[in-house]
Amino acid sequence: MSTWQAAVRAPRECVVLMSGEETTVPVEDGGTRSLIWHYYVTMPMPASTFTLAVGNWHQVTAESPPTLEQGLRDQADCSNVAKLGAGPGELGEADLMSGLGSSISVVKGSPFKTGSSRPAAAFCRPQESPATRKAFIFSEWLEGNLDVAGNPLERFCRDQTTSSDSAFSYSSFGDERLSLTDQSGTVDDGMPCSHGDYPCRFTERAARTQRVIPHRVFGPVCLLQKAQMAVLDLLPRCLAAAYHVLGVHPFPRLDVLIVPAGFCSLGMASPHIIFLSQSVLCAGTIGPGEEGPSLCGSRICHEIAHSWFGLVIGARDWTEEWISEGFATYLEDIIWAQAKQLSSQRTADEFDLKALLRWRRLSDELQNSEEQLQILRPHLEHTGQVGESGSSTIKHALNPDKTFMQVHYLKGYFLLRFLASQVGEKSFVNFIRVFVEKYHGQLILSQEFLQMLLVTFPNMERKGLTLGAIYADWLDRPGIPKWLYERNAVWSEARLVEEVKAEVGKWILLSQSPQGKGRKRKRTEPVVNYKEVTSEQLVMLLELLLEEEELSAATLEALQRTYALQNQDAEVKHRWCELVVKHAYTRAYGDVEHFLVHNQAMGVYLYGELMVQEDPEQQALARRCLSLVQEEIDHSARKVVEEMVL
Repeated sequence: MSTWQAAVRAPRECVVLMSGEETTVPVEDGGTRSLIWHYYVTMPMPASTFTLAVGNWHQVTAESPPTLEQGLRDQADCSNVAKLGAGPGELGEADLMSGLGSSISVVKGSPFKTGSSRPAAAFCRPQESPATRKAFIFSEWLEGNLDVAGNPLERFCRDQTTSSDSAFSYSSFGDERLSLTDQSGTVDDGMPCSHGDYPCRFTERAARTQRVIPHRVFGPVCLLQKAQMAVLDLLPRCLAAAYHVLGVHPFPRLDVLIVPAGFCSLGMASPHIIFLSQSVLCAGTIGPGEEGPSLCGSRICHEIAHSWFGLVIGARDWTEEWISEGFATYLEDIIWAQAKQLSSQRTADEFDLKALLRWRRLSDELQNSEEQLQILRPHLEHTGQVGESGSSTIKHALNPDKTFMQVHYLKGYFLLRFLASQVGEKSFVNFIRVFVEKYHGQLILSQEFLQMLLVTFPNMERKGLTLGAIYADWLDRPGIPKWLYERNAVWSEARLVEEVKAEVGKWILLSQSPQGKGRKRKRTEPVVNYKEVTSEQLVMLLELLLEEEELSAATLEALQRTYALQNQDAEVKHRWCELVVKHAYTRAYGDVEHFLVHNQAMGVYLYGELMVQEDPEQQALARRCLSLVQEEIDHSARKVVEEMVL
């Protein structure tokens, strides 16, 4: 449980982002070509995670000029990313000191000019505990001149009324339906918190009414326009929705950094900073009833939810990582629905569709994984215990298969859905908010959440839902609980799912027809009335078509054209690539190559599919894609892919 202070020396063409409490403006480092950036935290663990990103980042603004982006894009190759051989010392030098930081003055006129182009390097160790996790992103993406001196980063002031000229964005979200009054009156401003002594936002009157915290978005210049369209517009809506659901924002500011294609996941949250994969930026085709790009919005909400579960509340025993990921997965749906201002019925429909998609993913994973990796509380009754030295063991942490498993996300999510079904979703979400008020700033075990829930809702125990029963059904054994099998039958008949099934039937009929098989030429294509679907429905549609033994090339071509699959988000493209591989649709092998190069965090499974088919052309495609990304792909993913491909 410690705080930290850091001084980072980096080339003046770089921007340094860290998980410190306040933004900073760099100071000159004597007569050198370097600048020094100062950051610090006053909050001990679980939220003193140290995260550092150094690179030629450019701030995304609402007025990002396309001409600037195009001019710099001409000199930058966004596909040239990570070389993992580079080390932190090559680009920056960090001097870590214990204690609290001091304020620094604003230094204006410090030029940021790019030097020689260097490859980026990405380092991510997701298997480490939050107490020791470090993420380093070092990148130089462009050559040319990038001058942000005219709009220097001013020191952040928590009082919004005095920060109107800051480089931060405040709420540009004008929907008054989310202009909430202070709903956090469950705890008086003067009531002491249960955690150690540190400046806490949960007791600050101004923080308790702050719907949207100051926020900025950074990324390489080649992605400015995409980031502006996808992230900058959604971020204030998602922050306001998270406040509506969970209350006080635990941290006073937020930076979002769009990271290289070789980053190890779609996102990672740390205090004050979120890394977001460029894979979520594709807005795709907005379906009927959708209020923005679904993959990007839901991922932003997931990472924002980690501010409450994973950061300000952490797992005391990191083998219980479902406390972080299960809660974030459950809350991302709640927050995203709130951000979109969906009706109750539409919310329920979307939740059922997402639940079925996650059920299918979990069921498939559990059928193809070791039973010991399916347990959410692998230490059982010894969970949370430490040795005489104060150390503890993270079970299965070195198992390479665990790195790519989603069981702690999905099974944890379903446990929370189960608990919500017992007490009512609205009551359950309100309970989570009260739990946050009590346990923020602390490391917890599953039993503390479950015991407080059972005390709050005593009828649960009267129905046989004891702590032991929940452990036995959900946390301490592998496999799928009985409740999940029963709910799967209900979700399979949900309205949005039935719409998808009707569309799937049309495609199967087309594939079986002479036109679909390409045996009969016609001057005009057959007219089929395909219904518009949302992005999640399209994912489900492609998954159901994957169950078909045969789909003709003509049908696949029509499918690609009808839904403009090349313009869809990465989740849709992933399912499309699976179809292409399964049916050896050679015309779309370029789509597979593009996906594996530009969506590396999602591509490991596809390499396996390319190799297992024992098709020489597909295997050559896998090897070619690996050769294209081998210098930038995440180290853990690279090892797994090389075992399959080489």
